[in-house]
Amino acid sequence: MRLREWHKNALVSVVSCAFALLVAEGVVRIVWEPGGDATAIRADPVCGWALRPGASMRSNDTDRGLEYNIKVNALGLRDRDRDRRKPPATRRVLFLGDSMVFGTGVEMGERCSDRLEALLGPGVEVLNAGVGGWGIDQEFLYLTHDGFGLQPDVVILGLCVENDVLNDLLPHQLFGTAPKPRFVHRDGRLVLEPAAPPVAPPLAHRTRVVLRRSRLLLFVARHLAMLRAPTPAPPVAASAGEDRQYFPDNLETDSSHWSVYRRSYSPRFEAAFRVSEDLVVAMQESCAARRVPLLIFAFPLKVEVDDEARRRELRHYGYAPDQFDLEMPYARLRALAERLDTPFVYPLATYRAVQDRTPLFFPRDGHPNATGHALAAEALEQPVRDALERQENAHAPPPRRDRS
Repeated sequence: MRLREWHKNALVSVVSCAFALLVAEGVVRIVWEPGGDATAIRADPVCGWALRPGASMRSNDTDRGLEYNIKVNALGLRDRDRDRRKPPATRRVLFLGDSMVFGTGVEMGERCSDRLEALLGPGVEVLNAGVGGWGIDQEFLYLTHDGFGLQPDVVILGLCVENDVLNDLLPHQLFGTAPKPRFVHRDGRLVLEPAAPPVAPPLAHRTRVVLRRSRLLLFVARHLAMLRAPTPAPPVAASAGEDRQYFPDNLETDSSHWSVYRRSYSPRFEAAFRVSEDLVVAMQESCAARRVPLLIFAFPLKVEVDDEARRRELRHYGYAPDQFDLEMPYARLRALAERLDTPFVYPLATYRAVQDRTPLFFPRDGHPNATGHALAAEALEQPVRDALERQENAHAPPPRRDRS
């Protein structure tokens, strides 16, 4: 009799726990969205991953306060429908980059590429070839394998220095597991290391994938990961609109967004920076061989523009401000652009002046908002006009000689 009573109590406990978990799952699904663009991404044999042609989804990330639509055209670009062949009497600008160019958090029509196309006026198309998580290596591979096939008259390389060198350094996506191709120096030249071939995931991995379908478990796992950051969040209440979205970050292992600002690099990170510089050189040479001007645009980043956001983040990780020089990576890139005779646009002063009047970034995320994208387009308008003029002059027939 006692055994049956124990069975009965155990069954009631199991059913109660299952019911409580189901209720918690339902509540989390109502109040929390994890965001992401996984359903718009596919594996790619050249770049590791790319946008899925024809994909359409709505991304809602409660933690970062981002909610926007993603629609991918038949060319695999988050852009309006375009023909692969350039229409007659049309000039094309191809904008390469990562999530900054892609426009995380911003609707189509409000991104820097869309705004730039509107500023340049009829007869000019600005194609957005940004993909979240890409490094300069993937952008170079896309340009040489597919981008030039779109017949651009000008190419813009959009840089995000916090991520770009780190993405070129790692064989997988920053703070993720997606395999990616990368370049290394061997015998004084760049050598491509293709992405690792896909393998059948082990049972444990497949089990984790199934468990991730639970919004409750994903919520717990993500927030535990945030708590495991090197330094706990400061014991103060977050003020309205304060950025409290932090991810695992470790300077000593070069797995930090702050690594690129260090006053002195580790040998490993210095080697990765030189690979990044050589990839820019390779991109410029590929463009020059086709008489297509290259323009480099460095997005001013939130920690560079917003002094208070920078202080909060440094305080969170326990980093000392004097460890870093926010201008140093840009000085190197500017010197490289001058050596290549390539325009380099980094409108930091303009961003800082406007940030004093109106926010240029999302409150709980480092990506620029629609106003930040509009400011990027304004900074690019004249350099792109100049590049289009140079390209047109390069293709103009030589003047006829007067035989008289």
